[in-house]
Amino acid sequence: MRVLITSLTLLLLVACAQSSGPASNKPSDWRQYGKEEALVGYVKQTTQELAAAATVSVTNEIYSAYSDGYEQGRAEYCMQDPKILGKKGELYRGICDELRPTFRTWYNNGKASRGRSLY
Repeated sequence: MRVLITSLTLLLLVACAQSSGPASNKPSDWRQYGKEEALVGYVKQTTQELAAAATVSVTNEIYSAYSDGYEQGRAEYCMQDPKILGKKGELYRGICDELRPTFRTWYNNGKASRGRSLY
């Protein structure tokens, strides 16, 4: 019984984690969605990936709005201190590598320093 409850809970969490984007055709909603995706460090979706998960038809206008919002959010995300991101143990998916070539190095330095602070 415990295994069944645990399995159902995990399945529910995975289903909730997969976002399908806004249920509207408003470009402003998709711009906000793109920004939010980048602010948590997710990799930018392609038109096909976005269309496969979306509940609405992804037009060029919608994808352009998503992309604009994503780039705005990515710029904000990449302004943070990567060493602190690594020290907190958060996952870095490489979205800043083009904007700040040393981001990954500093992230890895922060990640490596996590264990040293315990001594």
